[in-house]
Amino acid sequence: MVRRVVILIACVVLAGVAIIAVRVTSDRFESDGDTPTVVTAPPSTAVVTPDRSDEAAVNYGWRLTDSDDFDGRRVDTSKWEVYQGFNTVSGETLSKDQCVVRGGVLTLVGNGDDTAATCGIAWHDDRTYGRWEVRARFPAPADHDFNPVLLLWPESDTNADGEIDFAEIYDPARQFVESWLHGKGNTDAGHTRKDPFDITGWHNYAVEWQPDHVTCYIDGVAWATYGMPGTIPDQPMHLVIQQNHNRHKPQPPLRSTAEVDRVRLYE
Repeated sequence: MVRRVVILIACVVLAGVAIIAVRVTSDRFESDGDTPTVVTAPPSTAVVTPDRSDEAAVNYGWRLTDSDDFDGRRVDTSKWEVYQGFNTVSGETLSKDQCVVRGGVLTLVGNGDDTAATCGIAWHDDRTYGRWEVRARFPAPADHDFNPVLLLWPESDTNADGEIDFAEIYDPARQFVESWLHGKGNTDAGHTRKDPFDITGWHNYAVEWQPDHVTCYIDGVAWATYGMPGTIPDQPMHLVIQQNHNRHKPQPPLRSTAEVDRVRLYE
């Protein structure tokens, strides 16, 4: 499995180091199709409203602190950093031109040519603990080598401080979704796969990161919770939305997209 690839500018040494660490980690965390590891702990304890919503934030009374509805003509760079550059280690090209905003939707476009250029954006502000909810869909058909992911990535730019992948896609048919928790020291702290599940339609993907647990939600319902003592990241993190290109074949990939309707940040 492949973790988040950090590419800011190809010549930045620290980014290259982070990418190498991520790539090494990916080999250790490759899914083998066995029964997923799920470490349970109590999710949010707030009272669920009588009329259940498809948003975790509504069900649990989370307090909104920031948001983005992608209602402009391009990614709002006052909120997001847009990845730009080529990295010789990963072979990925990330370009702002692949991050298309139109009609209130951000589309992450993976090119179907030799460049396989793709899109990645990172929220500027870091925080320790909180809640995030992203409304997204992942159209099919897609190429096996394009892997969209919604994650929390550490301010230190190294997953030695942990990493929370609350929706990661490896199925070209887009019929299942996975989550991973990287604990402190980049340890494997849990993995869950929701299968079968049609992710070609719009769904709300949320994550609650607290000192004693991490809980992932889809459409307001918890589906993965991690809480093994000593594994929960405790350093500042920020939201990342990207479509990785993990090359497994010499020929150009099939053009593939991921779409995001809105992003919400909560206390």
